[in-house]
Amino acid sequence: MSDFRFSPRPNRASEVAWMPWGDAAFEKARAQDRPILLAISAVWCHWCHVMDETTYSDPSVIETINRRYVPIRVDNDHRPDINARYNMGGWPTTAFLTPGGRTLTGATYLPPAQMRRALDEIARFYDEQKSEIAELTAPLPTAATPRRAEGELDDAPIAALLEHLETSYDEEYGGFGDEPKFPQTEALEFLLLEWRHTRDPRLQEMVTRTLLAMARGGTYDHVEGGFFRYSTTRDWSVPHFEKMSEDHAGLLRALATLTIFAPNDEIRETLVSASNYVRTVLRDPQTGLYGGSQDADEAYYELPLEERRRMTAPYVDRTSYTNWTCGLAGAQFHVARALDDDGLMAEACETLDAVSRLLVDSDGVLFHVLAPGGAPQVRGLLTDHAAYLRALLDAHEITGERRFFDRALATAKTLERFAAPEGGYYDRLDEGEPFGNLVVRDRPIVDNGTNADSLLRLHAMTGDSRYRESAEGVLRLYAPTASRSGAFAASYARALARYLAPETAIRIAGDAARTDDFRESALRLPSPFTVVRTLAREEAVAEALPEQPWPAAYVCRGTTCGPPIAKAADLIIAVEGSRSG
Repeated sequence: MSDFRFSPRPNRASEVAWMPWGDAAFEKARAQDRPILLAISAVWCHWCHVMDETTYSDPSVIETINRRYVPIRVDNDHRPDINARYNMGGWPTTAFLTPGGRTLTGATYLPPAQMRRALDEIARFYDEQKSEIAELTAPLPTAATPRRAEGELDDAPIAALLEHLETSYDEEYGGFGDEPKFPQTEALEFLLLEWRHTRDPRLQEMVTRTLLAMARGGTYDHVEGGFFRYSTTRDWSVPHFEKMSEDHAGLLRALATLTIFAPNDEIRETLVSASNYVRTVLRDPQTGLYGGSQDADEAYYELPLEERRRMTAPYVDRTSYTNWTCGLAGAQFHVARALDDDGLMAEACETLDAVSRLLVDSDGVLFHVLAPGGAPQVRGLLTDHAAYLRALLDAHEITGERRFFDRALATAKTLERFAAPEGGYYDRLDEGEPFGNLVVRDRPIVDNGTNADSLLRLHAMTGDSRYRESAEGVLRLYAPTASRSGAFAASYARALARYLAPETAIRIAGDAARTDDFRESALRLPSPFTVVRTLAREEAVAEALPEQPWPAAYVCRGTTCGPPIAKAADLIIAVEGSRSG
């Protein structure tokens, strides 16, 4: 069976002598002094399938690649770290490299005639320009030296992001920018957080109008549920038909937040429908893990329900990618709370338990990929640890179960292995000899922002200053440049807003099974920065909380906690009183 995944339709792409990224491919390229053809594809990618069916099925292309190149094929979902360093602006990516992995040139989709020309020209250039190309063999810098912010951190990056989103917001159709139009779920989450923090109705309106426009238009599957990946048109009418678990995680969070804090029947119906799609199509009931995507099939999705039932549904990639599985699990906790769905809550717990059982290595490092019936692969990517830590904190806050809190502490400890001396976290562990551009130690703002936010939550829960210091290191690292990152700075801005806001923690002393009403009340408090920790009796004693009344809740500001609250209904009164006091 091939190690590679090609288009499900007839093609000859497997006749290219593809090699996986690794020692053997780079050694062959050096030994034979051939350039590398790096193809980055994805199982859900329409144009990747087209390229398999056309370009990589062309006999001349196959013959030239096999004779003059060392072809390497990488799945974007399996290796986001490679994609981050070589992507040429989309999928498929077609990159031409030196034998050492340095980029010569590249493009995205290349039809057969254009590929034939490129293969001939680049191979000839490589043969004739060895002296110039030799300059590309000099070692790459392993990491840039950033300029950290000094002095007090302020809200300038938050204001810059708000201005960017306001400027790019589409007043007529919702969303941001023109076509193609993507959901930009991190930006939606940021706007909702700022709305809850500032009570500016404009921010909630932007998110609600965007989600309703998507849900009413062609970007939503009105027959089987679920959002398509993006719209090719400004008005959300003509989608690209793949459905991604990654996108649904952010969309479910946004819909759940609105359902709780700005009830709207249409938003709630969309939340129910989208969550049901994720549960019934993407989730594997045997493992509790989520598949990565469902293929695009325009003809299928244009059919009504009865006709669809007579056809085979588009292919679902049952491979679990840990960051996406954790993202969906964390989102489903919020959906379960918004819909008061105990069954969904149990499923979300099962998913995180499965991650702990199947994807955490003996030293606490996560694996990224788990195919059905296979062994876990690709360990040590930051994106998995960021998503897992966030989901574990969501799980503990909403269920009160101690095992999720304990795992969060362990994951935060593992994060230290990714830490950079100047602050922030590298996107992959430095394990073994990296090839090509993997030698560059990247610190992505999205995952770093997520980590900073989680660490600030842990600080509020535990009072351990090391978490806040680590988060501050991230915030200082990106403060001078975040405003240039546009919507990609959304997770960073969320963390910065939490850092600047007064810290409030609700500590609930009592067994998880008997204190759900306290957590329900705490999670509906207006401030998005309030964290919730549930402590069993021995933990409460260690925190010097009174033994009576039991159970009880405490409103804590920093290390100072107020008097015990014996009734969940009195919690909001106590929170408001502590603010005025």
